[in-house]
Amino acid sequence: MAIAESILPPRFLSLIIQIIITMNLFWFQEATVDASLPLGATDSIRKSKETEVLVALSLSVTFNALELISLFVGYTIFSYATGMISTCCHVSGAIVLAFVLLESLSVTSLWYCFAFSCALPAFVEMLTVIVISRIQGSR
Repeated sequence: MAIAESILPPRFLSLIIQIIITMNLFWFQEATVDASLPLGATDSIRKSKETEVLVALSLSVTFNALELISLFVGYTIFSYATGMISTCCHVSGAIVLAFVLLESLSVTSLWYCFAFSCALPAFVEMLTVIVISRIQGSR
């Protein structure tokens, strides 16, 4: 029980840090779009990349918010494996997003970061919630 309780603060902080960096990327998305464009890009390619960045960032915030809500509800507070997966993914995702923010990396790196640091922990979180709900429902 002590191990599960000790993973909660880093899990919460890593999730909040990733949400904050993602929100900063919303403000500075022009640099990410510019880094993704080839030389001599047309307006239609630029609009396409702007939409791609907006979708990637929106999905990231949505998945992180779902995971945060699930954490607040309390289903997965004491799940050690879920907490470790979430913490590791969000810490590494925050580091990658910081590089995207500081170095103006392309939108492709945003999609890889989204898949590993947002979609994977959200999937594990939802799977854990479903399993816990079924276990409690069968009692």
